[in-house]
Amino acid sequence: ATVPTSSMHTPWIGEKCEAGGTLIDEQAMLAQSDFPISPEELLEKTRLVLRKDSGVLDPSLWANDFEFCAPIIGPLGKEEFLEAAGGFNIYDAFPDFDNRYYNLNVDPFEPGRVWFFTRLVATHTGKLFGKEPSGDNVQLPPQVFSLKFTPQGLVKELTVGYVVDRRQGNTGGLGGMFGVFWKVGQGLPFREARPYKPSLTFRLFGWIGRQVSKLKKKET
Repeated sequence: ATVPTSSMHTPWIGEKCEAGGTLIDEQAMLAQSDFPISPEELLEKTRLVLRKDSGVLDPSLWANDFEFCAPIIGPLGKEEFLEAAGGFNIYDAFPDFDNRYYNLNVDPFEPGRVWFFTRLVATHTGKLFGKEPSGDNVQLPPQVFSLKFTPQGLVKELTVGYVVDRRQGNTGGLGGMFGVFWKVGQGLPFREARPYKPSLTFRLFGWIGRQVSKLKKKET
């Protein structure tokens, strides 16, 4: 095992790979953490918060300086997030809305942080933005969420919507509510709320790279 020190001043323990990284010994690192809440308690607190719709049903689970942050939206404070969360009537439009949380893990590097995956499924059977339901089934790609707790056990941060494989699902790789709205034909009117499309500059850059590669192969 090696115990170097990172640029974040967090010592880590693990087995050095032949190239490219270190296989972290998570249990050893968590055992040396001085965070006052044990990993087991953090996981149980996470389950409690998720049972309460990430705290929306019980904001007392959140710290006063709580922040919500997604890839595009946020950070939002407590009141701003509550207003946004209640503004779409999502559960009326999608009565079977199910985030399907799994693979909860305590971060060995960042004290108090719990990461987990979601694979959301939902069916559009109720009105959304005043429009009739499409009947579409929504399957978002797998996403990573997280909760960060204070030493007192309150949620300081909620992060959501970070897609880890845009090839999966049926929303064109979009996560979060952007993907839900797009799939049922009510995508929001800005680029960030549409499926990823490479820019002309990026495509040109790729084309040039391929031509250079072909020339090098001919030379050899």
